[in-house]
Amino acid sequence: MRDSAPVVDASVFLGMHHRDEQIRQRSLRFFRDHFHDRVWMSFEQIGLCDSIIWRQSREVQDLYYPFMDRLHSDMRIERGGYCARELALAIGHRELQRLRPERALVAAQVLARGAVLVSHDPVLRRLRCLQSHLWDFDAVRAPVEFPPTLQALYESSRAFVHATLE
Repeated sequence: MRDSAPVVDASVFLGMHHRDEQIRQRSLRFFRDHFHDRVWMSFEQIGLCDSIIWRQSREVQDLYYPFMDRLHSDMRIERGGYCARELALAIGHRELQRLRPERALVAAQVLARGAVLVSHDPVLRRLRCLQSHLWDFDAVRAPVEFPPTLQALYESSRAFVHATLE
């Protein structure tokens, strides 16, 4: 049985600010569409986002963080670490063993929970074991906006432009 909370990785969270317009729009549609739904992010994936933002200039950080803080406060983003079963799966699963640990762990979390993975990461999207767990970015409901205050913060946060799929 699938966990009803999709697992979101850093590529989608940072994807809302990606220089590639398709990635940016797909990420935005997901977050806007799921604003009132539960989603899951591991502490590690949140930390990966932070580590990229902390490398930005102070000015960019000051424009980005109000949006990120408000989104994490207002949206139903559940956060947590990994359980022993997920750690064992990341280490013991044949396909996951050859991945970088942060990829193996998010994949193991998805598999152990029976969840859907929302990711732009091409390495994760190619894994055979995840094929039935991948979010279809083309199957999103009608586009919506964030609530007005959050939308204004998003517009300011666009001072940050992301260029990779981390």
